[in-house]
Amino acid sequence: MEQGDGGECDSQLAADPQLDPLLRQSDAGRALFVTSGAAHKAVPYWGLYATSKAALEKMAEIYAAECAKTNVRVNLINPGPIRTGMRAKAFPGEDPDILAKPADIAPLFVEMACPDYTKNGTIVHYKDWAKAS
Repeated sequence: MEQGDGGECDSQLAADPQLDPLLRQSDAGRALFVTSGAAHKAVPYWGLYATSKAALEKMAEIYAAECAKTNVRVNLINPGPIRTGMRAKAFPGEDPDILAKPADIAPLFVEMACPDYTKNGTIVHYKDWAKAS
């Protein structure tokens, strides 16, 4: 298993109780979490990363259910392969020019953070969203 401390999930869980009251005070609180297809695959040496993403998805699903009767909406975004330093390190032989850039997925984050985005408890895959847009 790769090195790591699982801190990604821990930091999300720690932020939730601190942010929840603020989100509930808003007339349209939005919580967006970033997930990965790794949460659903058994990729050798990716155990810690995959497990943290699977835990994050479950946490967001539960939080969405807890917020169902409020103005808070909780959703996840799966950006897919994106041209980042993390991607380049994980896949050093991959041509970065075939990957979407972070700026390409930014409009999805903006759309899902807007008050008129009312879906709750969903995972939106960037590729599907881009095709539909």
